[in-house]
Amino acid sequence: MIRRVFIASIALGSVISVSSQSISATELPQAKVLYKIDTTDKVVFLTIDDGADKPADAAAELERLQWPVTSFILPTKVGTFATWFSGLGSRNDIATHTARHIALKGLSFEKQKKEICEGERRIKEKFGSTTGYFRPPYGSWDKRTLQAAAACGISHVVLWTVSLNGRTITTWDGKIHRGNIVIAHYVGSLAQSIRQLEKRLKAQGLTVARLSDYLK
Repeated sequence: MIRRVFIASIALGSVISVSSQSISATELPQAKVLYKIDTTDKVVFLTIDDGADKPADAAAELERLQWPVTSFILPTKVGTFATWFSGLGSRNDIATHTARHIALKGLSFEKQKKEICEGERRIKEKFGSTTGYFRPPYGSWDKRTLQAAAACGISHVVLWTVSLNGRTITTWDGKIHRGNIVIAHYVGSLAQSIRQLEKRLKAQGLTVARLSDYLK
């Protein structure tokens, strides 16, 4: 009888062990990583980060061009300017950029989740809603970033393939391609960046489209 109980205990232990391994091996849900949009349309997507400056000339350029933009804003930079941000271009879709603008890569899942969720919560408080997109500061991310973002209700972690800095346009291969995601920042030279981008896009027969229209 003792032998039978012992064997049964071993067998039960094996089942428990296998079950635990299966659970630990299960992947947490992940947000999708996005560097560009796969499209045949002659469009690119303008995104603007942070929110430290609110340049009036940049707002005027976006009003003139009626470009849609997606902004990854820090909650600490909004202040009383939520309406200003919301009114930019033909449409300004608001997204999140962490709570404190820290590099996430290498941090624990819980620390990354806290940064992303807090940023998302505070931006929702400022604007009422968000797109559910997220951009990691400095483009610093790892697998835990995608898992933490998903845990915060984020659908896409949006990176970029073209960056603007005043009159300088930097791309992966020297060209702007359809579907590229363009990054700029809310700084004093933003209007200059917008004008430079306009020239390049006109030369290549491209225009700016709304990112969320391509992420259904």
